[in-house]
Order: sequence, then C-alpha cells, then structure tokens
Amino acid sequence: MNERTHDRLFAGCGIAFVVLELVGAIIAMTAGKTHSLTISSTPAQVAHAIAKPAGTAVWIGGYLEVLSVGAFLAFAVWACAKLGGGLLGATARTAATAYAAVMIASLGVMAAIAYRAGHGMGVQLATALVTLNEALYVCTWFLSAFFLVAAGALALTQMRRALGLSAIGVATLTLIGAAAAVDSVGQFSVMLWFAWIVYASVAIARGKPAPARAIAVAQSA
Repeated sequence: MNERTHDRLFAGCGIAFVVLELVGAIIAMTAGKTHSLTISSTPAQVAHAIAKPAGTAVWIGGYLEVLSVGAFLAFAVWACAKLGGGLLGATARTAATAYAAVMIASLGVMAAIAYRAGHGMGVQLATALVTLNEALYVCTWFLSAFFLVAAGALALTQMRRALGLSAIGVATLTLIGAAAAVDSVGQFSVMLWFAWIVYASVAIARGKPAPARAIAVAQSA
C-alpha cells in the first residue's frame, strides 16, 4: 500500500467516525425511548421509556456508535503521526484514547438501560444510569478539547495555520460551552467537533501546502 492510499484510508476513518456516530445515534434515538432520556427527564418519562424492551433498531444504532469509536482511534493516531508526532503528538493520542474509552463507557451504560428496559428495572436505577451516562458524555467534551488543543498546537508547529487555529478555536468554544450551558452551547460544540474531524481528515490527506515562494520558483523554472 503506497502512502497516498494509506492516507486516504485513514482520512476515511475520520469521516467514517462522524457518519457512523451520527447515523447510529439517530437510529437509536428514533427507535428507542431509552436513548432519548436526559438528566432533565421526569420520573414519568423515565417510567414510560423503560416500560417496554428495546427493539432491534436500538442495538443496530448502538453497534454503529461503537464502530465509530474504532474509526476515531485510527484517525487520531494517523493524524498525530502525519502532523509530526513528538510530545504534542503523544499528548493528543493520549487524549484521543481517553476520549474513546469514556465514549465506550457511556455507550455501555446506555446499552445496560436498553437491555434492562421491560424487565423490571426501577425508575430510580434508570434515572441514576441516565445521569451517569450524561456525566460521561460531558466528560468527552473536555477530552475532545484536550485533543484539539494538542493537535492544533502540533499543526501550528508544521505551519498549518488554518488547521491549527480552527482546532484551538473549537476547543475554546467547547470548554466555554461546557461551563456555560450543557443543553445548548455545549451540544452545538459537539457538531463543531464533528465538522473539524471531517475538515482535518481531508486537509491532512491532501498534504502540507507548498509555500508560495516554492511555487513561484517552480513556475519560473
């Protein structure tokens, strides 16, 4: 496998992460009431959501979301290597690994709720698990911000200003959103995170832009 094909494969992993995560979440939330529960759900809403067993579509959605985590890990390791590695690259990879671990834990909690739905699980236990899931979900925002700061700084060392500054900008908005309003600004920052992953996948796969002076010399020659 040549380098070009190699880069396209791992860039595809970054895009696949976003697609699988969004499609999986939509399927699970549309097909199963347990995946629509939030920390603000009332006891009556929780009781209604866990009254019946989860359908097949819920498990399909969850399966896609778990697959997305593997795609993200492949993208993150590749992106850090392409941007130069080193201490900043190691920091970004560590944040990415922690992000993936917490994502898997969050998905596991939701799977537990879906599995026990319709099998006598109490409202209090279900509410506690929903709260735990939301706490884990918010933790992923911080971990994504840590990854973005490290990856952004790494990109800046390689003179990739657009990639680096956009990463740091999204990280800043994510941290502000997590502190200001979890239900609004924080949720919006997640979409910015997904957008940056797609942008980074394409930008890194294309390679580092040639300096303007080098292009001028090549054209004059």
